[in-house]
Amino acid sequence: MSLDVNISEPDEFNCTELHSCIENVAKINNIKDFTYHVEFACGKGENFVANVFRVEITDTEDCGKVSVIVKTLVNTTRQELFRELHKREVKAYEEVLSRYQMIQEKLDISDRIVIPKCILSDMKRGNEVLILEDLVSKGYEYDTKINKLQNLEYEQVCLVLDNLAKFHALSVVFEMNNVDHFTKLKNEFKDILFQDTFLDKSKLRNYYTNCYEDSVKLLDDLDARTKLQNVETKLMDLLRYYTSSRTFNVLCHGDCWVNNFLFKQKENITTDLCFLDFQAMRYSNPATDIVYFLYLSTDSTFRAQHMKDILSVYYESFTSFLKLYDIDSSLIYTKDSFEDDVQEMLPFGLLITLIELRIVTTTFEREISESKLDLYQCTSNEGKEEILLKVRVDDVVKESLQNGILDKLCEMKFLN
Repeated sequence: MSLDVNISEPDEFNCTELHSCIENVAKINNIKDFTYHVEFACGKGENFVANVFRVEITDTEDCGKVSVIVKTLVNTTRQELFRELHKREVKAYEEVLSRYQMIQEKLDISDRIVIPKCILSDMKRGNEVLILEDLVSKGYEYDTKINKLQNLEYEQVCLVLDNLAKFHALSVVFEMNNVDHFTKLKNEFKDILFQDTFLDKSKLRNYYTNCYEDSVKLLDDLDARTKLQNVETKLMDLLRYYTSSRTFNVLCHGDCWVNNFLFKQKENITTDLCFLDFQAMRYSNPATDIVYFLYLSTDSTFRAQHMKDILSVYYESFTSFLKLYDIDSSLIYTKDSFEDDVQEMLPFGLLITLIELRIVTTTFEREISESKLDLYQCTSNEGKEEILLKVRVDDVVKESLQNGILDKLCEMKFLN
């Protein structure tokens, strides 16, 4: 075995635990003698939960290459802050997504959803690592539209909802095939992001609140601003309410926005996608994922024009996928119930937009430091991005006034 490493290896990667992981990946691929090259898989600071590296392992005997993604809390001051999210993602890959892969084996490849394979994982304190296959090497790539506050194309939105329906349907198949195991899992996958213990430990409570406040301050409509400031007093209660289980629930992605997808294109046409980042997977109503995605990826004009059609895309895909397993969707989740759930979840879309739009227009200029555990002291972009943010905030708040969503939030009983 060779430990020759490209000279550009980031300091954050340089430790015994991570080098040992790469040795293990090489052994799994029957590579005895190798060199490897390491680079950040995303911009430094873009992923504030973990360090994410792309590692290319080259067999020195036949020059064959294996590319993997390494997600780790090792060598970060976020190890204690985000251990629970790391454990949640490892559990998602080991106990849920691996089962989904097996469930899909009976299907044609064209009918399956794409999820990176987990090659190696570790939840031990001080060695928090998750190693996945690198789908970028297979032609999948990020779409940067949302980072520029641009909408996804209609075809892309339909593709996401088509695949999201299959993702949710796999949860149904899993549950029906193994009720006892699934019952245990759904209790272990209760929402984590908005629970008090995690919010306090991770410092995310202030993060959510500060992002929300920044968005509300951009509003010129003083009446709407006052209403939203009143809502802020129960922001966490509302987020917990909307992500709690309903009559019908599945294992949801939990952080369903464009930075957690990779798209595949052929001749400038998006043909496929895969899902990434399952730290927030939770047992909840599927409408939480749908509304989360639609509010962050489209504007009010798009939703007004296409909401009915794209919800039909989702439900038809959900129905068709379950039919492949001889399951009648109308017996477990009718279209009327589905549409009612989406309608009930629209206020959640407003809240998430006011929080997350600030995130996607933020430049993380420095990493968390040992002496200052507030990762979320961030500097917002100036100029065009700030103007676009104001336009999007105004847009979603105006929509919420017109359709009564903001008043519905204000009337929630625990706000009185």
